[in-house]
Amino acid sequence: MDTCPECGNHDMRPVPLDSGTVIECGLCGEQFGDRRAVTKSTRSGEADNRRIDPMIWPLARILERLPGMDLGATSAGSADVLPYVDLIVVGQEALLQIENLAKSMRLAEGSLRNRWRIEARFDHTLVLLITANMKGSTLRDARIDIEVLAQCIERDMRLTWWRHANPAE
Repeated sequence: MDTCPECGNHDMRPVPLDSGTVIECGLCGEQFGDRRAVTKSTRSGEADNRRIDPMIWPLARILERLPGMDLGATSAGSADVLPYVDLIVVGQEALLQIENLAKSMRLAEGSLRNRWRIEARFDHTLVLLITANMKGSTLRDARIDIEVLAQCIERDMRLTWWRHANPAE
């Protein structure tokens, strides 16, 4: 690729990534190439901008889209802690989304290496912890599950059974 389709610039550079090589415009920063590599690079940039570990970002990115909830603390895990995402309940729409999320996690069980759970606690407001079950889970398997679980939830959000709170009802 000699010219950027976005801006017409001729300064196109190959950028090696773990997931492959993408071509990046030196002027506008647009990336081209293998779709997976470009998506992974874009999401890694989003995670860096949000100061979130890129490993947990796929799940956090999907969960923060749930109405009535804001993203809280996140962790990709360590030797002592499995990966997790905290969701802070900020609106009444959250109750319906918790039900949707629980259904989606249940449906995803066959694709996952670990069972994942939703745990609620009160910390000046209601906070939901999304994490793998401690019993029988390994850090490696839980990290592999992050992308798979995110894809399952994103898929389910487009299906007709995923309900949205309608204040008019």
